[in-house]
Amino acid sequence: MVLGFGWPKRLEKRPYGESHPTNRERFTRVFETRRWATGESVSGPGSDHGSGSVEHTARLLHRFIPELGVRSIADIPCGDFHWMGDVLSAHPEVAYVGYDIVEPLIARNWRTHPGRAFAVLDVVAEVPPRADLILCKDLVNHLYERDVRAALKNMVASGSTWLLITSNTGYENLELEMLAPGASRELDLAAPPYDLPPPIHGDHYLSLWRLEDVGRALARSPR
Repeated sequence: MVLGFGWPKRLEKRPYGESHPTNRERFTRVFETRRWATGESVSGPGSDHGSGSVEHTARLLHRFIPELGVRSIADIPCGDFHWMGDVLSAHPEVAYVGYDIVEPLIARNWRTHPGRAFAVLDVVAEVPPRADLILCKDLVNHLYERDVRAALKNMVASGSTWLLITSNTGYENLELEMLAPGASRELDLAAPPYDLPPPIHGDHYLSLWRLEDVGRALARSPR
């Protein structure tokens, strides 16, 4: 299945008010100040070649692409695409689009990776185009609770089949308290207040769900 390349469907945005920067402002500030650029990647050490999170994610993608018959991937957020090319080169049959909320980062990706497709997307406010698999690595940990739910709902609304997403099993879910652009905390999406069903695959870092199961769980616990 080939990904749609049309404009994402825009939903109502949720302003935070004067004291709360928008998600686009937060993550653009991280990129422009190189807050996470401590190693190879401007997206942070979790995107460096050889990092544990990259190696773990790559192993799962190499497993699930053939196992699930994946022919299209939406990478939300794609960051600077520092490591994903190595995975995709082993799976030339897969159509890929990388999405990110940071406009100058997407412009940079187009310049540095001209053979790949990228688009600006705020998944909290927009429904992404359909794909066989949505990869959502290291995003929801940086979002406020209401934005985590909004992002999950928009991924469900995309009509995509599978979701491979960061979910930190066994952690208590706390609200994101700090207003710093790079603020983060662990989240367990199978625990309250999200209460997703047991994942098809789950570990300390990434979990795999059918998005239709995610949608049913969110419908049972509206907030």
